[in-house]
Amino acid sequence: MARMWKYAACLAVACSSSSSSAPVERPAQPAAPVVAVDAAPPPSPPDAGVPDEVANAPAWIFRYNAPGRLETWTLHYHGTTALVVVEAASGTTRYIGTATAGASLQLALASGPNKLALECKRQKLAVGAKCNDTKAPKRDVLDCYHPDFKAPMTFGPDPGVEFDGTCNGYRLIAR
Repeated sequence: MARMWKYAACLAVACSSSSSSAPVERPAQPAAPVVAVDAAPPPSPPDAGVPDEVANAPAWIFRYNAPGRLETWTLHYHGTTALVVVEAASGTTRYIGTATAGASLQLALASGPNKLALECKRQKLAVGAKCNDTKAPKRDVLDCYHPDFKAPMTFGPDPGVEFDGTCNGYRLIAR
């Protein structure tokens, strides 16, 4: 019962008003949001930190296409700088770093804390529109080896080389 009296008293106080007080005016629109002065800068543009001669260098492309996984890796390099862009269903990752040419092309790249090291050997590979077409013309490719894997990622000049998991072989990327 005491709770009921407290509730009634609060209601009476809230409802009482003087006839001389002016009604409270409410703004027609909500107030503008507060903008933080020390807000983080917008993200860097995709090519930030990549020299133009690297971004515009010829593209070497490798696509891995197997059931449940589709990734396209694009390599650009010029002088001592390299860029690898990996496009997958989970998003795009950009690795930037060094390229050292010699008997093979050594790439030491990073995307934030993630590191990527590849050793790329120049080869000739018969690659055509059909998978494992041994009669196709031989093309210049870069067989790039990751230290954790035996099989190379075979990059070719645009349109690139695709590893097709359904036929377990290579072919040109169809456009």
